[in-house]
Amino acid sequence: MKEKRTVTYSKDPLRAAKLNARNAIVRSGNKEFKTHSSAKWTDITRKSNGHILVQIDHDDIKGVTGEMIKWWFESLSGYTTWNGVDFSGPEVSLYHLWHHRDHVAVTPLSNAPDGTINHGFREGADSRIEERFNEFHLHVYNRMRTTTLTDREFTFDIMMGNKAVGHISHIYESVEGGVSFYAETEVGMNGGFIATLINKLVLPHIYNTKDAEHWICHNIEETGRTQDILPILFANKDKVYFK
Repeated sequence: MKEKRTVTYSKDPLRAAKLNARNAIVRSGNKEFKTHSSAKWTDITRKSNGHILVQIDHDDIKGVTGEMIKWWFESLSGYTTWNGVDFSGPEVSLYHLWHHRDHVAVTPLSNAPDGTINHGFREGADSRIEERFNEFHLHVYNRMRTTTLTDREFTFDIMMGNKAVGHISHIYESVEGGVSFYAETEVGMNGGFIATLINKLVLPHIYNTKDAEHWICHNIEETGRTQDILPILFANKDKVYFK
């Protein structure tokens, strides 16, 4: 007679935190992510200097404004108790609500040059992004330096030491019922012949077309999720807190 085996899941705090986020999304009635076909346009280009440029013209984000999006990026390291219906649930990370499967953490590394506390991203401040696209076996762990954060644009440089090796930009404008949203990632070094040579020989082993395709999928999912969570969280900013 075979011995009956009991399978137990590891009590991983990250897994538990992500499940809290997923449960809130399910309770809100918005479980499904937007798909690639929802985007108006996407493109991947290998430039003559070896840079790889990835562009997405997203489906419009309904029910939000540029002011709300600016607040969202400023607050992404925060937490709330929203459970998809009200604010009586367990603690949940805003970053996990944005993408419960792939996001790990946004960690502020410095405050803004004017002393403003960084709770996510602030102009002139550094933050670390960690994401795991587990279905694609891709781990993102990068330091970012915000160069622009307004009610129309959010751009940060991807840093390697004190050198920028790319940027990610988000451009949003008011349209009927919400905002339009364009996002691009450009990866590669600047600096003449040597930089171009490194981009062409080394970059494909670090960030290539397949990675770019995965980023498009992920970015469409998280951007599409924004309309499901941002209006209720912005309307209840007093229930968002930071550690």
